[in-house]
Amino acid sequence: MIGALLLTLLAHLLVLQWLNNQLESIPFFDDADDESAISVSLLRPDPQRSAPSARKLTPPAPPVAPPVPAIAANDQVAVADKPATEAPSAAPIPSTEALPPANADTTTSATPVSAPGVATDPNATVASTQETAFANINTVFDKANPPPPAELVFHAIGVSKDGRSLSGNGTMQWRHDGQRYTLDTEISVLVFTLAKNRSEGELGALGIAPNLYVEKRFGRSETNTHFQQQSKQISFSASTAIIPANGGEQDRGSWIWQLASLGRGNPGKFESGLNLEMFVAGAKGVDAWRIRVNGKEQLKLPDGEVSAWRLSVVPGTQSFDKQFDLWLAPDRQWYPVRLLHEDKNGNRVELSLSKISSK
Repeated sequence: MIGALLLTLLAHLLVLQWLNNQLESIPFFDDADDESAISVSLLRPDPQRSAPSARKLTPPAPPVAPPVPAIAANDQVAVADKPATEAPSAAPIPSTEALPPANADTTTSATPVSAPGVATDPNATVASTQETAFANINTVFDKANPPPPAELVFHAIGVSKDGRSLSGNGTMQWRHDGQRYTLDTEISVLVFTLAKNRSEGELGALGIAPNLYVEKRFGRSETNTHFQQQSKQISFSASTAIIPANGGEQDRGSWIWQLASLGRGNPGKFESGLNLEMFVAGAKGVDAWRIRVNGKEQLKLPDGEVSAWRLSVVPGTQSFDKQFDLWLAPDRQWYPVRLLHEDKNGNRVELSLSKISSK
């Protein structure tokens, strides 16, 4: 009897060890804050300004190589000395290619529109973003109306860069009383919590103003990001950096709900082709995220079909995130109904809404 129990225990331990290895291979919502501190001085952007010019690359010597396409702005890379006939390789380009559907009920009927500097066809030539202007989001929207409190349940699927996949569940618990809010987000597989975060703060005329962001990821220590609204500074438990704030900065959980709040407050300002810039704080620093409103698409949810705005979000160069694609549904109180994420290592995550419960 004892021997059988020991064999059963050993079998469970082997299964748990295998699952642990699988979980570590798919970093859900990873970022670059793991390695080095990032200190950024934020200046209030001019909404009429254009994006910085594209980085300069050494042109290839014809006819050895074809012309190098323009690269998205904000990349600052030192090019090593090479022979004049060798063209430097281009930086990775964010892609809006969707993940495989989480289930047969989640489909899109509209043709995706690429984000700035992003080609939906991986073999297509990437257009230059040199002349694209990104307006600071605070200068475009002048009113916010946060969605009603609710718990959103998602089907989650993660796909590693080598093709391995895991399915699980995600939840977003959004609560507020009109003055203060809390947001708890969690992704889990079986008994394992892969990632969870908590954002809390105040609600004002221009939407969400975080006070604290807490993040805990599988196998890593918890980190805290503090938004000191009175002193207009952002500080971090995982870094000594202190970053000045101009107002409107979001965290890695609240940015989705800020976009939903602004959409509900100014629905007429959401239109295809709108380019926005938002500052988002992570575990160790703040980065400028660029957002493009692509257009509306039809999604099939468990409770019926819904029309949703698709937004393509390209985080700044300091972030380990490569791209997010977010769907907000005006007919569902602007709740997020689908989210795609890809990091710069090629790992991908999809969240598809399965249930909404009012709170």
